[in-house]
Amino acid sequence: MLHPTVVSHGDTLMATATATASGELEGAQEIVCNVTLAGESRKTQENLTIYSFWGPMMNLSGTLRNLSQPTVPEGTTVNVTCAAGAQVQVTLDGVPAVAPGQLALLQLNATERDDRRSFFCNATLEVDGVVLHRNRSVQLRVLYGPKIDPAKCPQHLTWKDKTTQVLQCQARGNPDPQLRCLHEASSVQVPIGIPFRVRLNYSGIYYCQAANSQGMHSLIVVMNVQDCNSLTVTIVLGVLTILGLVTVIAALMYVFGRHKRSDKYEVNQGSAWLPLASKQPDEAPGE
Repeated sequence: MLHPTVVSHGDTLMATATATASGELEGAQEIVCNVTLAGESRKTQENLTIYSFWGPMMNLSGTLRNLSQPTVPEGTTVNVTCAAGAQVQVTLDGVPAVAPGQLALLQLNATERDDRRSFFCNATLEVDGVVLHRNRSVQLRVLYGPKIDPAKCPQHLTWKDKTTQVLQCQARGNPDPQLRCLHEASSVQVPIGIPFRVRLNYSGIYYCQAANSQGMHSLIVVMNVQDCNSLTVTIVLGVLTILGLVTVIAALMYVFGRHKRSDKYEVNQGSAWLPLASKQPDEAPGE
């Protein structure tokens, strides 16, 4: 029996009552309103369904570092569970539970690829032909050691002296690693990702190291700084070499031509012998 508040408006009565839905009343209920006047009774009724739809509730079990944001070291076995009410069907990352009211379970060995991975749970409940949905997600953080990607950190650099360059080098890890590159001999540190002026003494081998709480990783970078005047000297030497070759060739051609013009030539003088023909003396006139 509820305790209504009755208000009269002329020949109309209005009754208002407040009811609290609880787990003991879960299921189909009937609300009945009775009116009695001068021995006559009238009533009206409405059907009411009380249901419980909490959750879904998700849980990540493992060696958690942070409960508000689940964090585990790399290599940890993590169990992800999702559950809801007795009549609720749950689906975890697309895989449904065996039956309504049972939890869904997903087990994995945490790796670097699972860092920032989100797990989604969907819960459905049908009430009087109406399907209700509730969703929840949780993100996993995986702690792993630093790694320098060779594709994002060139190991051989050739730069000109007194030019402005940028050393591009990236490392990944969780927590975010600290990255620095030190000269092998002088331990001088060059900036990373920031423009700087290159000098000849920057030539050499550099050890680029990335470090965080999970470990350290190194990569060797060889930097070759060339004198900016070396190109000019090379060009001048090339020009001088070409001019020298041209001069030598011209001299040889001149000497060769001179030698041909001053050579000895044999002249064919012909034969000095002349044939003799006999000649008879002239006869005297009259003979």
